[in-house]
Amino acid sequence: MMVSPAALKAAEGGVVTRKPVGAGAYSFVSWADGEKIVVKRNEKYWKPERPLPDSIEISIIPELTTGARSVTAGQNDLIYQLPPRQKVIIERASSVKVVHGPTLYVFQIFLNWAKPPFDNIKVRQALNFAIDRESFVKAALAGLAEPAYMNLPKAHWAYDAEVAKLYPYDPDKARKLLAEAAFKDGTPIEFGGYPDQDSVQRQEILIEQLRKAGINARFVNAPVAEASAAFFGPEKKGAGLLSAWTGRPDPSLTYSLMFTKDAYYNGGRAPVPAELEAAIRESRASEDIDTRRKAFSTVQRLVMENAFVAPLAFQFELVAMNKKVQGYRPNLLGKPKYDDVWLEGA
Repeated sequence: MMVSPAALKAAEGGVVTRKPVGAGAYSFVSWADGEKIVVKRNEKYWKPERPLPDSIEISIIPELTTGARSVTAGQNDLIYQLPPRQKVIIERASSVKVVHGPTLYVFQIFLNWAKPPFDNIKVRQALNFAIDRESFVKAALAGLAEPAYMNLPKAHWAYDAEVAKLYPYDPDKARKLLAEAAFKDGTPIEFGGYPDQDSVQRQEILIEQLRKAGINARFVNAPVAEASAAFFGPEKKGAGLLSAWTGRPDPSLTYSLMFTKDAYYNGGRAPVPAELEAAIRESRASEDIDTRRKAFSTVQRLVMENAFVAPLAFQFELVAMNKKVQGYRPNLLGKPKYDDVWLEGA
């Protein structure tokens, strides 16, 4: 991101992280570690009469149950990015209202197609046919998600409905492809994963689904930073990683960061078809939406025909707020925007 040269020059040791300067809707006031961040309205903001809030105090509460309780008790006005399992609990509180909507945040299995068994396209395709995404959404995400058949959800302008038809749940088709690939039934495949409760639940659901197609999935768990570095870094540990892609404001970033040869999120730094790289370049060569949509249609088709990833589900944003909060709307980025939000009677 762009940094103010004046702020950088004035900062002690060149560290600007605790005195951020920008052109956004809010100006920085204070930051107390592990406690609170305070911002106020930027009176020089380019958008007339925005933002509406005079200031925002962001309480840092790592434990989500405690954070949710602080909203039901009226100590805070809003909490965002609640996990789906909190929905039933938070809806019982008469003092709050709950909103949710689709985001670009997609749970998926990153694949290393440079090493066995995923160096074989038929094994990658079999993996995609073996996943029952509808059941995964119900069991792992309390229904608060959209089954993912590519890296863009239905609400996105570049979504391609035809690509979404490529991998219906079909364990028999998966078994057939595995047989054609000379993949021995039950051969163990090692995936990386994370040790938290929600991640382990997702793993257990996938293990059972994949077993029905003859795929013996085994997960080796480690903290997020460690597991990610082991898979994407020099070690290249595991054939896949069950994780998530948080999304990017422009889909050309999503596809270039995962599906070009030397991209960091291409775990094996393995080659991709030349036409895919050309289509990714084409997707950013014009500002015309129809031109870009056509390019992204090619990009998505090539990514999924080659099964370079196994998308699972787009998680919904889940937000709980007290009833004084007005104007809040979820967005695809899944990150809160407060410019048009106000407190009734404040």
